Amino acid sequence: MDGLPHRIVKGDIELADTTLNAMGVTDSGYRGVGWSDRLLDQLCNLPPERRRGLARSLVERHHRLEEASEFRARTLLLAGILAANLPEDPLSAERVEVLDDLGEYHSFWYGEHFSVLVEAELAAGRSLTPAAIAVFRRSGMEYGFPAAPLVRAGEQTTDPVLNVGEKWAEHALEEVGPGPDDPWRALLAHTLTATSAKPSAKWDRLARQLVEPLGPELVREKVVSWLALVGVPRTFRVEPVFCKDRNFNEVYDPYNALALRGLAWLLSLLPPHSAAVRALGALVETSLEKVPGRGPRSAKVAHAGALALGRIDSEPASAELDRLAARVTHKATAKVIATALAAHATARGPRAR
Repeated sequence: MDGLPHRIVKGDIELADTTLNAMGVTDSGYRGVGWSDRLLDQLCNLPPERRRGLARSLVERHHRLEEASEFRARTLLLAGILAANLPEDPLSAERVEVLDDLGEYHSFWYGEHFSVLVEAELAAGRSLTPAAIAVFRRSGMEYGFPAAPLVRAGEQTTDPVLNVGEKWAEHALEEVGPGPDDPWRALLAHTLTATSAKPSAKWDRLARQLVEPLGPELVREKVVSWLALVGVPRTFRVEPVFCKDRNFNEVYDPYNALALRGLAWLLSLLPPHSAAVRALGALVETSLEKVPGRGPRSAKVAHAGALALGRIDSEPASAELDRLAARVTHKATAKVIATALAAHATARGPRAR
């Protein structure tokens, strides 16, 4: 066993600063740097009474630091990790503080171990704030396979069904009733499964089934009102973790972007209506607005909007595609528009254009 865990086992638990230095946590450190996974595993495998003593020592160190210190937050994070699963849950209040503060960020690296704190909170019968849930969901999408604990943490909490922070999503959440069987919840959850470039026959079939109890007219009215709010400034801004780039506040939340793609597909399954056509055309243009250093807000959502217009068999849909064809310069989306126009022309015969 390494020297530090050995000293703690021997009873020397007043080692907050030594432990933090060994973990690479310093006053000049920042999120995502310095964690020693091997040492962390050794510390987490200490006898419970020693972990409790070290965790309390770290909390005392935390309370002596300035409130705005990044070092302070990381000190409390390590304390919370060490205290997880201890009898009597001695650091629950401190753990809640860490996770509440986490809601101010866009995402974080999987190696930060925040997922350990989430598991402890859920085991204690509590849930996270909606903002913290959104951070876990974004982080799980951001880092892929290595972020499996983040993905699990985000999936364990299904409320709210969409991420907060975007006006359209918060407006949609107002339509969701209590209980897992609410039809609006089921419909929104289905839109989040829009993970492919185009919908499958199975996806369309289930979407139609979910629309039936709500009624196509009401669904169209609601979805059009939600889409009208896409692209407006976030209801609260989130901070970066690794850099000073804040332009991610101008692009779509990647989790909610899945729902936007599904909502576009959904509109194309409803009886044709000019309001839906206009909403899809606006969605394409808003999604293609360029964000400095990032490109379009969401090329995937723009693609979905154009594809949906191509699936609507109506003159207004053809006219909207014509309008977009004259305005859109994004190559991939322009190709989808051209394909949709060709399909419309074929379906309507030689006099269609």
